[in-house]
Amino acid sequence: MTSYHRRLADLARAGEPVVTATVIAARGSTPREVGASMIVRKDGSIVGSVGGGCGEAQVFWEAVRVLEEGRPRICEVDLSGEMNDLSPTNCGGVMEVFVDRWRWDHRGTAGLPDLDVVRRLREADAARRPVAWLVTVADPGGDAAVPVGTKWLVEPDGALQGAAPAGLAPVLRGLAAAALASGESRLTWLRPAGATWERGEEGEGLGVFVEALAPAPELVIVGAGHIALPLAQLGTLLDFEVTVLDDRSAFASRERFPEAETVLVGPVEVVLAARPIGPSTYLVLVTRGHQHDEAALRAVIASDAAYIGMIGSRRRVKEVFRHLEAAGVPADLISRVHAPIGLRIGAETPSEIAVAIAAELVQVRRTTGAAAARSGAAR
Repeated sequence: MTSYHRRLADLARAGEPVVTATVIAARGSTPREVGASMIVRKDGSIVGSVGGGCGEAQVFWEAVRVLEEGRPRICEVDLSGEMNDLSPTNCGGVMEVFVDRWRWDHRGTAGLPDLDVVRRLREADAARRPVAWLVTVADPGGDAAVPVGTKWLVEPDGALQGAAPAGLAPVLRGLAAAALASGESRLTWLRPAGATWERGEEGEGLGVFVEALAPAPELVIVGAGHIALPLAQLGTLLDFEVTVLDDRSAFASRERFPEAETVLVGPVEVVLAARPIGPSTYLVLVTRGHQHDEAALRAVIASDAAYIGMIGSRRRVKEVFRHLEAAGVPADLISRVHAPIGLRIGAETPSEIAVAIAAELVQVRRTTGAAAARSGAAR
């Protein structure tokens, strides 16, 4: 889950009525991808974005109406009229945005109650378990058994959470499995076919939007020095779950890193060797000395991490790599290490170096399909 989903959970606990707006389809060039979402609160404040500009303003006012009326709907945002030099969103495409009011006290006959959806998303996030979320966004045929706004969750093992008509349940599981495998969100149209449901043409039958929600990518910053401070802030801003590790308690403290999810103190190589590291983990090695960086690197180089980056001059990096080669570490493992760390932007100050590192993290997340970490992408 991203900070967007966590904010939704906070509002659910407070019982505050909210409307969400989610991009469910896009044609042509658009400012945000399918799955991008925003929350509109009763005081008019928003969390997240569906692209800014006049298009987002249109969605905002649609959300205000849905908040008042309670009826979910699809809002078509045509950006072709914004093609001018002064527009902040020179895109020219068309987005379909599903605008839905969440009812924390509502229990329908189909799907999961909204409050349960948020609660179970939170549980999946805490367990770092992916889950697929499905919602009906349109029903031109008026099938009252599955009203618009009905929601389900599907676990990786195929378990469907929420009631569904017998013939529809296996189809929902199939859509969820495909989304979890690809990491892609998509809108699918289904129509009744005897005792089951089959794919229909666009706008025909029941519109179901499915989104794969992977655990938020974890950024582990090894070394709690001057670069770690701005990097932890940037990581949180970019929807990483930030962990800071150092062997010095005076540096690795909650006071210095209030935005971090976890702050750990201990010998870095020992702590790292004991930690689960998976394909949604990004490791940044910025300790106080290259010998500590090397020890940390030895502990994680064979892991399944999405990213391993190490600070150091080119000379120091080559020296560390020579040590690893001499120790028998395979060349393909060494070659995956980003070192010297960060994009080449001429960074010099700690904050600039942190920006260069953060930019490289985004580049890897967006271009290598570490869509294991889709967070949904930053919303």
